[in-house]
Amino acid sequence: MFENRKIDWNRQPEAEEGVYTCTQCGVPLFEAGKKFDSKTGFPSFWAHLGENVQQHLLQTYGRDRIQLLCHHCGQHLGHLFQDERTPSGVRYCINAESVAYQPSSKLDS
Repeated sequence: MFENRKIDWNRQPEAEEGVYTCTQCGVPLFEAGKKFDSKTGFPSFWAHLGENVQQHLLQTYGRDRIQLLCHHCGQHLGHLFQDERTPSGVRYCINAESVAYQPSSKLDS
């Protein structure tokens, strides 16, 4: 669907220092440096932190999808898609309301 939208890795916004956490329980989910503009309108990441993101196979609407959930509280985060444009070959397409940015300065204090 978005494969034809080229990602210009040289023109990505400067990487933020910090993490994106679950808005429901506060668990760290994604490193800010792994966020990128996928041209989809959704916050997108190419990797998650540790074991904090759970993958769940959905078989709905006549197709298979991988739902992403917070491993700690179960909040729906978004979906995982194959995306050869990323370093990992996948794109974590995330609901903006499910994550909150925490700068590294707040994490250190």
